[in-house]
Amino acid sequence: MNHTAHDHDHAHDHDLDHGHGHHHPPVAERAFTVAVSRPSETRRVLSIQVPAEEMEKERADVLAGLRRELRIPGFRKGKVPVGIIQKHYADVIQSDAVRNLLPTVFEQALERERLFPLGEPRFENVRFEEGGIAFDVRIDVRPEITLKDYTGITIGVPRHPVEDRDVDKAVESLRERLAIFETVNRPAGETDYLVIDYVPLTPAGEPEEKSRVKGYPVTLASESLLAEFRTGLVGARAGDDKEIQVTYPSDFSDTALAGTSRTFRVHVNEVKEKMLPDANDNFAKRIDESAGSLLELRLKIRRQLEAEEESRHRQEADEKIMDAILAANPFEVPEVMVENYLASLVTEDRRQRGPVPDEETRAAEIHQAFRGSAERMIRKYFVLDAVTRQENLEVSDADIDERLRAVAERLGKPEVEVRQHMAGTKQRRGLESDMLDEKAMGFLRERSTVRA
Repeated sequence: MNHTAHDHDHAHDHDLDHGHGHHHPPVAERAFTVAVSRPSETRRVLSIQVPAEEMEKERADVLAGLRRELRIPGFRKGKVPVGIIQKHYADVIQSDAVRNLLPTVFEQALERERLFPLGEPRFENVRFEEGGIAFDVRIDVRPEITLKDYTGITIGVPRHPVEDRDVDKAVESLRERLAIFETVNRPAGETDYLVIDYVPLTPAGEPEEKSRVKGYPVTLASESLLAEFRTGLVGARAGDDKEIQVTYPSDFSDTALAGTSRTFRVHVNEVKEKMLPDANDNFAKRIDESAGSLLELRLKIRRQLEAEEESRHRQEADEKIMDAILAANPFEVPEVMVENYLASLVTEDRRQRGPVPDEETRAAEIHQAFRGSAERMIRKYFVLDAVTRQENLEVSDADIDERLRAVAERLGKPEVEVRQHMAGTKQRRGLESDMLDEKAMGFLRERSTVRA
């Protein structure tokens, strides 16, 4: 997995806020008192008290509902005497009344105090007092951020100009991609490619037949090839048989083999030489039909490398600007947002790989490895949000139209098709959110000095 600073671009995909999104039909205003304490910047505890009269009213509603539905032998439905219901269903009436009151009163307390929780609330210390009920609700909230010192920042980011040797390296890489391997009748050289059969031997020198492998390709120049194999196979010809003893390094990926020695019996089937195409105009056309010559291909490669360098430079500058803002504006990150993000990484990891012996250990390793980057990404999210708010930045319909046209052009698709794909509320909101983040970062970049 590769989760770096660019993860911020997908912050909204992971529903970072996990806002309290319950929508209830209008409910009559309940009688209650609420006091809010702030144990931390991102934590609130609501201490709520519901008086006896309100509790009694809820119990009466539950009782009336029970009476309408109860069927007891000897009584018609809806005609069971109240006294009998109270006697036999006292616990049900009390628990249903509490179950109904707590979430309703909590929702109304949130509205009264203008609080917007992240994640799920935790109800604690539920207790009965003087016929009424008292309880605490612990919630996480967004930090209240007003940024300072976020313009006029000076940073240093070195540039790496594209040189001829960078273009040469790219051309060599393209030649490697078009390489062919031709069978040769000579001893294998250090850059050759072999096709071998091999079988490990037991300590008594007998072949372990269940581990025999046929037609195995070996690149002698490969860094992952064990040194003893390379030494043993350089100079071999097709038809040769060899016995090669190898010692696996102590950090070998297969822990059962790490630090052990084994002997292999090897038969060389073929020796092949890597043939690279000449770097000429024909080669250039094979790589890119629109390139009429090698010179034109090299110019295209240079422009691409320069665009990549510009992108790298801008990204590094953006991160350093963000570092400076975060250093000047320390704030707490809601734990629920960090946990939600890390949980999404664990889910993604499980989806991308097979099962592991200990899922809990794997999840703990992911949490430990990515907690720092998760916290930074969420801080960055809040900073850009604050810049957007404090500078009244907006994305207009014209901005969105221009973006959709650019996306259609880049993908080579009809604009109408891209518009249809982005027509959903979630997609459009995600696009607007990303564009606002870009606008906020652009605002910070324009008002910073970047020195090479």
